Amino acid sequence: MSLPSLLLVDDSDAILALERAILSGHYTIHTASNGREALEKVGRLRPAAVLLDLSMPEMDGDEVLQRMKADPATADIPVIIISSEKSRAEACLGLGAEAFLAKPFRADELLQTVGEAMASARQRARTGSLLVLRVTVGELEFAIPLDAVREVLLHPATRPLPTGPVYLREYVEVRGAALCVLDVARRLGVEHKLSRVERMLVVIEAEGVSLALAVDAVKDPEEYAAADIDRRERVGGAEHGPLREGLIGMLKVGGRSLPILDPRVFVSRGLLRELPAMLEAAEAGRDA
Repeated sequence: MSLPSLLLVDDSDAILALERAILSGHYTIHTASNGREALEKVGRLRPAAVLLDLSMPEMDGDEVLQRMKADPATADIPVIIISSEKSRAEACLGLGAEAFLAKPFRADELLQTVGEAMASARQRARTGSLLVLRVTVGELEFAIPLDAVREVLLHPATRPLPTGPVYLREYVEVRGAALCVLDVARRLGVEHKLSRVERMLVVIEAEGVSLALAVDAVKDPEEYAAADIDRRERVGGAEHGPLREGLIGMLKVGGRSLPILDPRVFVSRGLLRELPAMLEAAEAGRDA
């Protein structure tokens, strides 16, 4: 397993040599001796963290920090200020620096500060992460938040519902309980790619009512970091169209974007309220 990479930035060769001696073996080390070189290497190497001096030739550390935080590509990289200029370094904490360690420092202080700063950054990255199921229906793929899913089943045999829209004309019994089956392909106006016996049911619960969504395939649950998700508020046009109430955001995966949908988007609240009565009518007709 490769070690996390650090970029050490200081115009003092002695400080760089000391930092390297302390941190080598724990991290993969890169160095820069001035601000402009540091900024170039941050963009190219994308290190796990940057240890940054403040007073340097060509570009001071304060400006390197501000440019990193202004760039979405580098804003999440934690920056640890290593400086003897206490007031200036503390001001950098207000600009987004993760931590400050004063020069001169001890080896254990440096190791602890770097470790804690990186752990804090990892924790922050997990905040806003999302567990999802990626689902395919025909040629379409989208994601559903895992907390909306009760279980996933192979598509069993179904029974007809006497009433309901064309995409909601069947139900199944799962461990003695009747569930309406919503055919997502019909709901979206596309064709299934798999035969019925190969399809899956994703069981959700909405407003106290359980419902099975019939889809072609379901991938294993995966957790995606906040950086992989463009939330609804940042998605242009999210307030328009039929998905305006159900679009949670867009998931960036494999070089493309997939919509993350609240599964309740497929059925109206009015229809949800009618599902128990529809099931009762179907069961009554079966017993008659």
